[in-house]
Amino acid sequence: MLTSVNNPRVKDVVRLRNRRHRERERRFVIEGKRELAYAIDAGFPVSALYHCAEFHADRGEADLVRRFATAGATCEETSAEAFRKMSYRRTPDGLLGVAEAPALTLDALPDASEGTDEALWLVAVGIEKPGNLGAMLRSLDAAGGTGLLIADAVADVFNPNAVRASVGAVFGL
Repeated sequence: MLTSVNNPRVKDVVRLRNRRHRERERRFVIEGKRELAYAIDAGFPVSALYHCAEFHADRGEADLVRRFATAGATCEETSAEAFRKMSYRRTPDGLLGVAEAPALTLDALPDASEGTDEALWLVAVGIEKPGNLGAMLRSLDAAGGTGLLIADAVADVFNPNAVRASVGAVFGL
């Protein structure tokens, strides 16, 4: 069990709140049962999962931890103090994952000659607030969209607030 707030893994998760650290490490934090459930359902690879039973509401959190362990994530139980240190939420639900950020470049886009001619792309320019970026992803997903192109990015799509506001859409688009 991870108990110390001074543990290097706890400190690393806390540093991932910083955009420069996220970009340098090419990793980001996914916090919350709902967001993590969307990530695993979309086949999004999560390398580490931290969980604290003290915060669980008995709504399937233990099953989700087992799913991540089966999928190959390193799963580690934490004390409430250590989890609070890692969490950016006021009321955490006791589940937090760390994942590798995929490449987000035009070269990473699917070949336009493959698949259907019908595609719905959203182009966002100069979005400053991560929550707004997440809401755009969520809306695009609800509309059956293909993807989001971000120009003059101020907000980071892997900011914890963007991930949360996307309600998991960031893992499928």
